[in-house]
Amino acid sequence: MSLHFLQGDKMMAGRFVGSTDPIMEMLSASITVDQRLSEVDIQGSMAYAKALEKAGILSKTELEKILSGLEKISEEWSKGVFGVIQTDEDIHTANERRLKV
Repeated sequence: MSLHFLQGDKMMAGRFVGSTDPIMEMLSASITVDQRLSEVDIQGSMAYAKALEKAGILSKTELEKILSGLEKISEEWSKGVFGVIQTDEDIHTANERRLKV
């Protein structure tokens, strides 16, 4: 599976002053390894969304939108077209970022 790196901001942007040392970036980057966990992460996010709907935090409509988005993300991973960006810290933040689009 090839990774497509795009440009973007870090999840923690705005919380810290200054840039991260490139060596630290290299040590903490796990996305190339994490991609094997994409489906597990998506299934976990789906289960969590269903629990939030059951608890009355999400509406049925919101749940359906989230599940639909997660299914599309799963398809992108399986087809090898998911666009990873350099600021994706791990598989979960990559999937969350994509879900927001």
